[in-house]
Amino acid sequence: MKQIETIRVDRRLEDGAQLTLLHTISGIVSSGLSLEKMLGELVGLVVGLTGCDACLVYLLDKSAGEIVLCASQLPHETEIGNIRLRVGEGVTGWVAKHQSVVALSTHASSDPRFKSFSSLVEDTYESLVSVPLVTGGEVIGVINVHHKNVRSHSAEEIALLGYVAEQMGGAIARARLMEESRSASRKVEILAAVGDTITTEGYLDRILQTVCEMVAQTFDAPLCSIMVLDDARQELTIKAARCSAPECLNMMPIPVGDSPVGRVIRERQTLVIEDVAAQKPELHPELASRAGLATLLSVPLMASQSVIGALNIYVRERRVFTEEETRFARAVAGQAALALENTRLMSETLQMKRTLEARKIVERAKGILQSRDGLSEEEAYLHLRGESRRLRKPMRNLAEAIILAEELHRKSRRKDPGLPKPSFEEDWAE
Repeated sequence: MKQIETIRVDRRLEDGAQLTLLHTISGIVSSGLSLEKMLGELVGLVVGLTGCDACLVYLLDKSAGEIVLCASQLPHETEIGNIRLRVGEGVTGWVAKHQSVVALSTHASSDPRFKSFSSLVEDTYESLVSVPLVTGGEVIGVINVHHKNVRSHSAEEIALLGYVAEQMGGAIARARLMEESRSASRKVEILAAVGDTITTEGYLDRILQTVCEMVAQTFDAPLCSIMVLDDARQELTIKAARCSAPECLNMMPIPVGDSPVGRVIRERQTLVIEDVAAQKPELHPELASRAGLATLLSVPLMASQSVIGALNIYVRERRVFTEEETRFARAVAGQAALALENTRLMSETLQMKRTLEARKIVERAKGILQSRDGLSEEEAYLHLRGESRRLRKPMRNLAEAIILAEELHRKSRRKDPGLPKPSFEEDWAE
C-alpha cells in the first residue's frame, strides 16, 4: 500500500512563509504580465507550495458555458485551449458550478464526478485537489493539483490553495480583460483598414484579397476564402483566398444544394463545422487534410437582404469560436458584401451609361442619314441595322463612322463646295 504523505503548511506559515507568499503574489499581480505568462507564474507558485506532480489551470469561457484548459505544469501543447468541460461536468466542472473545493486523497478517477481524458496523464494520478478561482464572487476558473501517490490533504494545504486562488483570481481576470481589449482593438483596426481599402481601392479582387489576408492573420487561419454565389447556376465560386496550399485556389465550384457551405446561403445563418474532414466529399475533405484544416466558420455575405456569398475561415485544430470572434467575422463579411455590392452597382451604372451613349450616337447617325439620303427614321434605323449585320460590326461602330465621315465631308466642302455627298460605303471606309 502506498504511503500517505502529509504536508505541514502551518509550520511554513509560522516561519514567515505567508509574508513571502504575499510578496510573491503581489509581484505577480503588479508585474503587468500577459495572461499566458501570469498563468505560468501561477502554476509555478502552486507547484512550489505543494510539491505536486502536476498542476492544471482551467478558465471559464462564459459564451460557451465551458471550462477550458489554459495552462499546465506538464507540456500539453495540443491540449491547451482544446480540452473543454461543460460547467458542472467532471470534477472540474462541478467545482466551477458549486464554487467549492474537492479533495480526493486516493483513486481520484473513481469519483463518480470524474471525467477522464486519454491525453492527460494527470488523470491517472492517485490524488486530486480542485480549487475554484474566484473574483468578485464569480468563478473565472479552476486550479487542479495532482499527486502521483496517495495524499492526505490537510485543512491548512487546502486553505493555502484557496488563498492563492483568491489572490490570483482578480489578477487573472484583469489580465484576461486586457488581452480581450487588445484583441478587440486589433479587430477594430482591421475593420477600419478594410473600410479604408473599400473606399480607396479601385479593384474588387484586390479588396477581397486584402480582406482574406486580414481575417486569416486575425484567426491564425491557414485558409480564408470569399465565395460568391452564381444565382443562375446555384454554385459557389472562390473569388479571393488566402491559402497556404496552392490547390485551394483551384477548387471547383461548389453546388449550393449539396454542400454544407451552401447551407449558409440557404438558411442565411452562420455555420460552424467542427470537423471538416468528417463531412461529405462535397466539402472537399481531401483538401482539408492536405492543408491541415480542422474547423470551419462560414458566414453569409448579405447585401440588400439577399445572400450573395460566404466568408469561410478554416483553422488547424478543432475548436469552438467565441461570440466575439463570430461577431467580428460577421462584421468583416458585411464589409466584403458591401464591396461586392458596390462593384455590382458601379458595373450596372457604367453599362447603362455606355448603352445611353451608344443610343445617342446611333440617333445622331440616323439623323445624318435622314437628312443626307432623304430616309425616314425607320428606314435609317433598318439601313444601319442591315449594314451592321452584313459587315458584322457593332451598330455603334457604324454610327461613329457615319458621324466622322460627315464631319470630314463638311470640312472638305468648306474648301471645295462642289464635292458630292459620301455614300454609306464611303462612310464606313472613312
